[in-house]
Amino acid sequence: MVRKSLIALCGAATIALMPASATAQQEPGADEFAAFAAMFEVEPLTQEQEARLPLASQIVARVMPEGAVMEVMGSTFDRMLGPIMEMANADTGAAMFGALGYSAEELAVDDEASEEILAIVDPAWRERNEVSATITQTMMTEMMTAMEPLMRDVMAELYAIHFDETELADIDAFFSTPSGLRFARQSYAMAGDPRIMSVMFSNPEVVFGAIGEMPAKMEQALADVPAARGFDELSSDEQARVMALTGLSKAELRDGMAAAPQMHEGGM
Repeated sequence: MVRKSLIALCGAATIALMPASATAQQEPGADEFAAFAAMFEVEPLTQEQEARLPLASQIVARVMPEGAVMEVMGSTFDRMLGPIMEMANADTGAAMFGALGYSAEELAVDDEASEEILAIVDPAWRERNEVSATITQTMMTEMMTAMEPLMRDVMAELYAIHFDETELADIDAFFSTPSGLRFARQSYAMAGDPRIMSVMFSNPEVVFGAIGEMPAKMEQALADVPAARGFDELSSDEQARVMALTGLSKAELRDGMAAAPQMHEGGM
């Protein structure tokens, strides 16, 4: 459960930050974090669940021993970053677009010419990729290591919630055996095995096929949902009221409402 989230987060962060981006992300403030936390409020443990918590904590200590998160994060990054870095450092087209704002295809230049252009305008692009990968790994590892005690606590609560005393005793007995202990530790390593990424990208029609069908299905599902009204569909009174509320001029409101559908499509 948690280990799958770790792998997903690790992969998402690696891909999102590779190659290096020049755009800075605004850090969420305390109010935003509080708002998100409020969305996920949970019920306190019952007395029965509290009573099961010590045994649940004992089990989680075996499943997620100290340093386990560091171990899985490190091995996962090591296995994932190699192929991703190789691909990123071979993609002169992306580097060209980042440096000039035009793709190699638009400029009709081959790889050799792209390399020469990049050597002039952005000779450090591969170094930037390497630095980005390194800092991403360091930051993610530090974050997940700091989260490890919190994750261990919440996993203990989940074990106490979802398993009764008999089941917890059976689980504890298994994890107390050499085979059970090895299973607990190896399950983290197996979750980060490159075979998982390999099978995903070797079978794109199975894994990603639904994503390709999403635009058509979304359009079909929204066919009967009214679209936002256009400026000319508003009455004079409605236009005046919106202008008064927004402080926009008539021209600004008309132009903004005309551009909004394209901006919305581009952001989806």
